[in-house]
Amino acid sequence: MLNPLIIFDLTGAQAMFRKFYTNSSSLSYPFPPRTTLVGLIAGLMGYERDTYYNDLALECCSIALSIRVPVRQVMQTVNYVLTQSKGSVWSKNTAGFDGSEGGIQTPVEFIYPTIPRTRLRYRVYVTHQERKWLENFEKILKTETWIYPPCLGMSECLAQVQYITTLQNWTLTELEQDIQLSTVVPTHFLNGPPELVDRAQFIKERMPLELGPDRRLRAIEDVLYERTGRGITTRVSGLVFNIRYREPGDEVVKEAGVFWE
Repeated sequence: MLNPLIIFDLTGAQAMFRKFYTNSSSLSYPFPPRTTLVGLIAGLMGYERDTYYNDLALECCSIALSIRVPVRQVMQTVNYVLTQSKGSVWSKNTAGFDGSEGGIQTPVEFIYPTIPRTRLRYRVYVTHQERKWLENFEKILKTETWIYPPCLGMSECLAQVQYITTLQNWTLTELEQDIQLSTVVPTHFLNGPPELVDRAQFIKERMPLELGPDRRLRAIEDVLYERTGRGITTRVSGLVFNIRYREPGDEVVKEAGVFWE
């Protein structure tokens, strides 16, 4: 029997999920990578920095994500404090933290909901091999007693967490057929091209999946998503979850998805 599946939403006015391969110009993923979600969950549960990698590793914790609100990307220039001294080589990195050395302007890509929507919304699906861990996480979500405040990437992008439900009875089935998936899809699940529908926007992103204790990347994956949030209908090869539950507004939802792995 499968351990429970916890479902919750992340919402916020804006987001910035920095791509791991960018440098001076900070480009953003349109949705949080698995590494970002792992860090957010660890923060909610009160893990100290760099202490959660084993508890939330790929083989222990399964995570999936769906985009519930269409997103758009906007490049903005951000003023940062210049912390490197302009003086002699002997004073390098010893001044400037008080703003005395002036500022530096850096292009940063932010994620916003498409107009007329005002808030982003991502739905997260989490299960774990340890039932006690799931019980603790469910309690934190239900009572809203998380330790560190959630954010959508950057600390300036504050987020709200909304508990949806916990499913005790759900299925994880090996499929070799066409199916409509509501989650983003790692490309190794694809066994054919996605079904083309009117105004569909399929985009592939190369994303980090897991970090090690030394904060080095352990796993990277290409992920396919549909930009308008309508999901992807395609032939898949692998384990797919099928679930049915009620939204807070009492609407019944039926959907299928795949975990990052």
